[in-house]
Amino acid sequence: SAGSGGRELLFQAGPCNRWIVEAYARHVSRPHGASITQVFFQTGIIPGDTDYRIYRDFGNLPGVDFAVTANDYVYHTMRDDLAHMDFRSVQRYGETATELVRGMTDALSQGRPE
Repeated sequence: SAGSGGRELLFQAGPCNRWIVEAYARHVSRPHGASITQVFFQTGIIPGDTDYRIYRDFGNLPGVDFAVTANDYVYHTMRDDLAHMDFRSVQRYGETATELVRGMTDALSQGRPE
């Protein structure tokens, strides 16, 4: 994340995870993503890393990265606390994750995706 609220953004999936993006588009009720952000991360235009990297690079596990960006002025500051968190974002994150997992499970039940 880069904030404490707002709409979750699917910003990185990797070149071999098209099936996850397709499951996301089909099963998530309010999908929101941007492929250009993946390019920014892969080229180093946006410096940084995500928690998912360890699974991707060392476990070869497919997955995606999400972030919220509203209230970015409090992110990683002393004000990055529960008082500044938007709990509607937490609810939407949970709904999105649940719907995505269901979509991925559906895709995997039909055989290993390519």
